[in-house]
Amino acid sequence: MTVPPSNPPSGSWGAEDDTVPIPGTQSPTSGERPVPDPVSGTGPTPGTFTAPGAEVTEEASQPARVPRNHAADRAAVRAFRPRRVVPAVITAVLMTALGALVAAEVISALIGRPLRWIPYDRMLSWASTTRWDDSRVLFGAGVVALLGLLLVLLALIPGRPRLIPVRTGDPDLIIGMQPRGFTRALTHAAEQVPGIDRARVKLRGKTAEVTAHSPLREPAGLAEAVQRAVTTRIAALGPLKDYPVRVRLRGE
Repeated sequence: MTVPPSNPPSGSWGAEDDTVPIPGTQSPTSGERPVPDPVSGTGPTPGTFTAPGAEVTEEASQPARVPRNHAADRAAVRAFRPRRVVPAVITAVLMTALGALVAAEVISALIGRPLRWIPYDRMLSWASTTRWDDSRVLFGAGVVALLGLLLVLLALIPGRPRLIPVRTGDPDLIIGMQPRGFTRALTHAAEQVPGIDRARVKLRGKTAEVTAHSPLREPAGLAEAVQRAVTTRIAALGPLKDYPVRVRLRGE
């Protein structure tokens, strides 16, 4: 006895059509591709497709900013602050040598055998016969005061860090970028703008200066496009300091 094959129930899908349609979405046609997620860039946005060669709009590609955390920012600044090793070593060596010399003179005088490496007798005689308003006294005091002020400034004024701190929002997570890698990323962003052949980015203090070259005869709005692209890349990298972008557009 032969049992005839059963037909599939109404509303089911066979082997030739195994795709379940999602309500409220449109299936892509041939030649279309899904648009990446504008925030993470890792997956398609449901129901959104674009034709080949179409670009994602600038509003959709804005990166998500890391929330500001003052404790995390201070921790990153302290971590990448230069240690002032050279001035500290020079000051320590000079102070140690001067202290050792004074200690040797005092100890030798106490035991009755003064070394007299320092001619303090002549110095005492000169000091007792010289007025405080003498030009030599004022000059010496000025030199000592300037040296002391220089040491204080070296200790208080922060130097230029070797790495650019990146905002993480977590005091226990500290990330830094090399300035060369930072400028390379900005250069790449500027060169991705249509109409730009090559570009170069330099950091001038707190400003990012972009020099872009274009073969176009009428580059109307091209400098603004480069500025927007570089500003967007800076926001995506998330440095602690804001770097205003200055663009110089040059023709071939």
